[in-house]
Amino acid sequence: MFNRLLIAGDALSTEAGRLWAEFGGTPDMGEAMHSVRKLLEFDIETAICYHGEACRGDIREQLERIVSSMA
Repeated sequence: MFNRLLIAGDALSTEAGRLWAEFGGTPDMGEAMHSVRKLLEFDIETAICYHGEACRGDIREQLERIVSSMA
């Protein structure tokens, strides 16, 4: 039931069922970006974030979009 679940805390947020990252308050932007890139190593089906609702489906594609926007 909880296979492939990511509890992202404040690393990511969701809005309208889509993942996004807001790094405005982070003291270490490089480490924040590294953390999001590292999530690509996992087969995630559902992400639960501190801000927003649970996000399901195409998590990898959403993470790739976030990573490419950080470059």
